[in-house]
Amino acid sequence: MAVSIVVLRTVFGILGNIISFLVCLAPIPTFIRIYKRKSSEGYQSIPYVIALFSAMLWIYYAMIKTNVVIMITINAVSLVIQIFYISFYLFYAPKKEKTLTVKFVLFVDVFAFGFIFFLTYFLLHGQKRLQILGYICMVFSLCVFVAPLGIIGSHVVPTAFVTPFGVQN
Repeated sequence: MAVSIVVLRTVFGILGNIISFLVCLAPIPTFIRIYKRKSSEGYQSIPYVIALFSAMLWIYYAMIKTNVVIMITINAVSLVIQIFYISFYLFYAPKKEKTLTVKFVLFVDVFAFGFIFFLTYFLLHGQKRLQILGYICMVFSLCVFVAPLGIIGSHVVPTAFVTPFGVQN
């Protein structure tokens, strides 16, 4: 008994949405700590700004691709969640971090998105537009999913590095 490609696409699309939704909820413990301390000092807004950027790109991609409602839904939910996280961060951030976050949002979520939008919309057409935009989306999705590993890595202090030339202290 063969399973149709449509069924597989739907099942894996739903699984992908569930996993993406759980990734979107992963920062909740961080924001609980921020709320309890009444300060976002010690935390960065960069992951949330990049996640917002990624959601915006995926929504744009899905609107061009057509017939991918499942992709629009999870990214619309992610977009709302990231806006909430950024707003919450800004509410509890010291003035310097607020300024940096607003600048970063303007640079990435407004200017970089606008730049990618105009380049891909006006200079590329058809499958080429979809392909290039897909590659851009994949790069930023990878950034979103790999970002939590940076926290793990920052708590590990290596005593030696393995290089092609042997172990270096």
